[in-house]
Amino acid sequence: MKESTEKLLSILVPAFNEEENLSLVFPRLTQVLNELPAHIDYEVIVLDNASTDRTSVIAREFCERDHRWKWLRYSRNFGVEASMLAGMDHASGDAVVLLFSDLQDPPELIPEFVRQWEKGFDVVVGVLRKRRDYRILKTIGAKIAYWLIYMLSDCKIPSNATDFRLLDRKVVDALKLLREPDRYLRGLVHWIGFHRAYVPYDRAPRHGGRSTAGIWYSVGFAVNAILCFSAKPLRLATVLGGFVAAASFAYALFALAVHFLHLSFMAVPPPGITTIILLVSFFIGFNTMFLGIIGEYLGLIYSQGKYRPLYLVDEQVNFDETVKNRRGPSAQRRFA
Repeated sequence: MKESTEKLLSILVPAFNEEENLSLVFPRLTQVLNELPAHIDYEVIVLDNASTDRTSVIAREFCERDHRWKWLRYSRNFGVEASMLAGMDHASGDAVVLLFSDLQDPPELIPEFVRQWEKGFDVVVGVLRKRRDYRILKTIGAKIAYWLIYMLSDCKIPSNATDFRLLDRKVVDALKLLREPDRYLRGLVHWIGFHRAYVPYDRAPRHGGRSTAGIWYSVGFAVNAILCFSAKPLRLATVLGGFVAAASFAYALFALAVHFLHLSFMAVPPPGITTIILLVSFFIGFNTMFLGIIGEYLGLIYSQGKYRPLYLVDEQVNFDETVKNRRGPSAQRRFA
């Protein structure tokens, strides 16, 4: 059990071209956070992934109205996974909450997250009761993606678990040690372990703007999650390759038997180029697919071996440059 001493809660709000939704975040989130127990203070960090609309202007206005609100802008769009890592690097809180700026995940659940945290849970995960996306293709794509992740990955997380979650400081510190460039945060949180709780909720529709997470994003998301946490695709390639080789050998024996033994129940097949073309095309496609799987893993090794920073900070507001964060890097840190 955690003692009810003074604590700091960091809220990370990733935002990319969310001007229509971000303007609603300040009043709604501020109201929720002001209702937290008196021993809990907070900071909110808007993570701006190089937005091209008025997202940065709105975020600056938030920072001027309340110095507990902070703003990080990256030199380009490094992706949401790297963005959340940057937020953890700059967060000072005893716990960190991940909340996307589209407000589909209700900030009103944060007090419940905090209650579970103070009961002793290190990770509190929001889980959808039922997935209802505004496009049927996105819903289907998400279900297929999570099924593939569950079946092919070693990371067995609940299919409707979301990135909307609370992480204790020791969990955040553990995640900051994991600097691989191809990231899958939900899998990483699952991999490091710790005591966790699940809070069910219903996701709201987007107020404005359009999500960039379409069906192709879901496919890429699933592929990245599987490759980052499992070698099963390579094993699958081995098994299927062996099966095809065995089937080909069996077919060759059968063809020889038909030709030389003149089996009465089977006519001798006439020679034809069609069968040859189909078999050659099949095996070429099969080999190409397996080479592609191997290439994906080699690509991960190549990306890891370059040791490039996962993000670069372009601008930041309300980070005290004279005092280091209590538990994080100093505000002067520009890359990681």
